[in-house]
Amino acid sequence: MKACPILALALLAGACASTSETYPSRTATEQLLVSRAADRAVEGLTLPIPSGSRVFVDDTWFRAETSAYAVSAIRAALSEAGYALASSKLEADAVFELRAGALSLEQMRRVFGLPEMRVPINDSFNVVSVPELSLYSRRDRVGVAEFSGFLYEPKTGAPLGAVVPMTGEFRIRSHKLLMIVAWGQQSVDPGERDPGDSWREF
Repeated sequence: MKACPILALALLAGACASTSETYPSRTATEQLLVSRAADRAVEGLTLPIPSGSRVFVDDTWFRAETSAYAVSAIRAALSEAGYALASSKLEADAVFELRAGALSLEQMRRVFGLPEMRVPINDSFNVVSVPELSLYSRRDRVGVAEFSGFLYEPKTGAPLGAVVPMTGEFRIRSHKLLMIVAWGQQSVDPGERDPGDSWREF
């Protein structure tokens, strides 16, 4: 009986709360990598029509994850280049139909030593995981964006020209020595245009 109050206090002291979290398909850093690559792809975008022309951006066939951001970046680039954005094909002098060649991520890892492996241990396809044993490793995460498109006259459908593929990349590189000491640009801070040199960023 004397132990009951002590047990109750222990249970109260050990009580905890938990929160649920969502798990999107891409992390914030991955989303920023792709967004920055899209911004770089459209830098200096111009169309083979006179400046000041009214352009309707047709994204019907532009299908990719985070495509809405990329389309907005293209619209912003056209506006900065001096074109007027039309809200419909009927109000436009030209229709700019977009297509996405790439809007995704690439990852590359270089290891000096033994990489992480899965080794079979018997004939029943059972495997054991062997952790990485490296002196030095480097990881690159790259956002890649490639867009292209063509223009046509909205009323007749006559071709007005095309835009060659616009390509942009944004890279984050990090390093690890003896599997413990890590340095390099590990993340992208919102509002930061250039993450800096990964050899000097700690």
